[in-house]
Amino acid sequence: MIRLGLLMLATLLGLFLVLQSLGSENLRAERRPEPAPAASAAQDAGGAPLTDSPPEDSQPTAPVVQAEAQTPEKTIDYPGPELEPSPEYAGQTPDEPVVELGEDGQIMYVTASRLNMRSGPGTQNSVLDSLTRGTRVEALGPPEGDWVQIRTAQGVVGYTSGEFLSAEAP
Repeated sequence: MIRLGLLMLATLLGLFLVLQSLGSENLRAERRPEPAPAASAAQDAGGAPLTDSPPEDSQPTAPVVQAEAQTPEKTIDYPGPELEPSPEYAGQTPDEPVVELGEDGQIMYVTASRLNMRSGPGTQNSVLDSLTRGTRVEALGPPEGDWVQIRTAQGVVGYTSGEFLSAEAP
């Protein structure tokens, strides 16, 4: 065990001496290439070197035109015929309420920027819909509870936190 320790110490001492003697000079300095003079893309392609002043016989250049003026407006062209509503839904708009609110309970408004409507009273229940601020809902249960059973204008029934419902529109 002592021999192993002495062998490791001798190896480290030898490595230290070699690095100390060679480490004082910069071995990479002589291997570095000289920096190349700056060249333009035209020079790379075999053209004449750039000069600071334009030649006397050159004509004035045209003014620079901004990209917005040159680029045509993009139009999206979808292949196929124009889309038409299904005959069973012809004349209906998607925002048309399915049920009349206020028949079975008090009209309430969502006061949060986004409010989850859940399948049961509690956050452990799944989310049925996400309501935005100002959405009209009908409270089917007592509106002053922690969780209020509500119905949306589309007829979806679920539960939301009563903290984010108000009788006045926001």
